[in-house]
Amino acid sequence: MSNTQLHVPGWLDAHIPDIALAFNTTGIVLTALVLLGIAYAAWNPVSRLHLNRVSFRLLVCALISNLIFAATSIPTFSGPSAGCSFMAFLGLGILMFSSCMFFCTALNLQLVLVYHINGNSMEKFYYIGSVVVVAILNITPYAAGQFGYYFGTCWFNNPLPDVQFRWLVGSQSVWILLMSTGEVMRNPRGMSTSSTSFSIPPSPAILVYRSIILRIGLYPLLSCCLSFTGCILDIWLTKNTEPTELQFRLSFLDLCVFALRPTLYTLIAATDPGFLRALRALRNHSKSKHSTGPTSSNEHTNSESHELQFYSNNSRAPVHVQLEREQKSTTWGAESNKSRVEQSSAPLKSFETQSVMSQGGAVGARRMPSFVEQEPAQSVISLAEREQEEGQELEAQTRSLAEDIARQI
Repeated sequence: MSNTQLHVPGWLDAHIPDIALAFNTTGIVLTALVLLGIAYAAWNPVSRLHLNRVSFRLLVCALISNLIFAATSIPTFSGPSAGCSFMAFLGLGILMFSSCMFFCTALNLQLVLVYHINGNSMEKFYYIGSVVVVAILNITPYAAGQFGYYFGTCWFNNPLPDVQFRWLVGSQSVWILLMSTGEVMRNPRGMSTSSTSFSIPPSPAILVYRSIILRIGLYPLLSCCLSFTGCILDIWLTKNTEPTELQFRLSFLDLCVFALRPTLYTLIAATDPGFLRALRALRNHSKSKHSTGPTSSNEHTNSESHELQFYSNNSRAPVHVQLEREQKSTTWGAESNKSRVEQSSAPLKSFETQSVMSQGGAVGARRMPSFVEQEPAQSVISLAEREQEEGQELEAQTRSLAEDIARQI
């Protein structure tokens, strides 16, 4: 059948409202479930930190917008009415607000990584600017009476195709296309140098946040594809109102593009790295709370040995000497002399108080370490500990800076 021939109604025409209802209901259910999971993860202090991100809050606003859009897209009106006009105003306004949120997500990524602007301080301007733009572009056609019942849906309903086309392009399509173009625009030079502008050396934290940055760029990309396709189809369908076979197929494609938006956005949001880390944190916390770990092996080790702390007259540094139980029966004298072996099993406390202070005794001299020989070893150990502390401090500063950047994007 040629695409220029008039469309002959078939079985698909009768089931188009059912298909739209199935798509919208699926989007509503999935989006509601994901939003409930996000709300619980944001409420729980164990997982709240993983969702503390500007782009994730913008994503949540976009999900709420698409949830309302899916609810308003369910066919509930069969003719012109004031309720249908308001539903068209609400649906188109929410659709544009969702596009604004994804545009702000892409804009915030550029401002933070390229121009080093704090994303947290810019977040309120994203919301205010989006509300102002949506209000101006949707209140004007609503006040002019351009919304109403149009071929089974609530949309622009001016009887003159040219006037309807001008209102569609001037108040919706041009702005959504501009935002879709801005969502995929990048500054290659700035993005290539942004990783070194913060003086952050390569670290596991940066490698972790790289996946978040790539995922953040995926949201505007999907929004650009869907918004661009929907706007082009709307413009073409408005200019070609003759019911041909091509017009019917493109109209059905346009319906699928808009009806599947909530489902596609929800599926991508459900696999967000931050949201998945929050769920893993909740799961690990639940496991650790209900599990009973075995007795630590350190307690057994400490029960088998005694730690004595000696203080030298020449040095204030404590010296630790380990006396193993298995050696106390053979420390003093020869094995053949039973009397001296029995004396070696005397209380350990008397040895701590008397034999340590007598430096001239043979036993004390044999057991007491040389403090002169330990001083270089202690200096080497202190130097290594100092270097280790400096490395840990540098790593902590790097991780703190990386986490701060991750909260801004």
